[in-house]
Amino acid sequence: TILTVLLIMELYGLSSSFIKRHYFVNKRMTWNSASKYCKTHFYDLSTFTTEKEEQQFLEDAAHQPADAWVGLYNQSGVWKWSGGENATRITWDTANKQPEDDNCAFLHKGYKKLHDIDCNSQYSFFCMNISEFVLVRQNETWEGALQYCRKQYNDMASLSSLNMMDSGLEKSTQAETEYVWTGLRYLAGDWFWVDGDDLDYKDWYQNEQPQCPAKNFHCGALDKKTRDWIHKGCEEKHNFLCSAQAVPPAVPQTTVHGTPPVPPTNPTNPV
Repeated sequence: TILTVLLIMELYGLSSSFIKRHYFVNKRMTWNSASKYCKTHFYDLSTFTTEKEEQQFLEDAAHQPADAWVGLYNQSGVWKWSGGENATRITWDTANKQPEDDNCAFLHKGYKKLHDIDCNSQYSFFCMNISEFVLVRQNETWEGALQYCRKQYNDMASLSSLNMMDSGLEKSTQAETEYVWTGLRYLAGDWFWVDGDDLDYKDWYQNEQPQCPAKNFHCGALDKKTRDWIHKGCEEKHNFLCSAQAVPPAVPQTTVHGTPPVPPTNPTNPV
């Protein structure tokens, strides 16, 4: 079976400084197996615990290719998110008599609403990662900042969407330098994010992407005054933004015969 993982969305979650990034995984598993897979390769099954998150998730999942599990399960008559918190609002497909009397939830491809079903059914699923930008208030060259971020956190910050740009700007307000290094780099005729994110979203100063920047001006930073990207000399020393990944919760025990998943005894929460 070919595994296809497709990044479909990102949105703020947990607090304004955290970013959830959701992925559709085109591999059929039971709910519990999907949960283990997400906690091994990502953070957890996808959750959307506020109205804003739910609306954004449902909009951005509009082109999902198949029915897919989400991180929602029933324990002793109470619906909970995979992190263990009670689900206070759920967009069930009430027009189709949902929920019924099962213990795990999936997003229906056609109706774009949640259905419940036996947890031992096999579906594709949504996983999520949760990350946070960290401002490092010490002056480094771009290369020095890259090495620091990869040693102390995960990588340099990628501002590859409006949400991530907003988060980066928020963090950068506390910087002690006018410019703040990001993970934006120019090599072999192209600008790119060092963590591999696509460069679809752009926010260059005056919307002018440097096509052939002068020698050594091959590193991208945030300009605190203009609130845009700017290319700077890579040997200049500035504060910088790193990306830190939240630690996944413990993997739950295996379920049997469609019973609800057993939550971890001491889940590790990012906040």
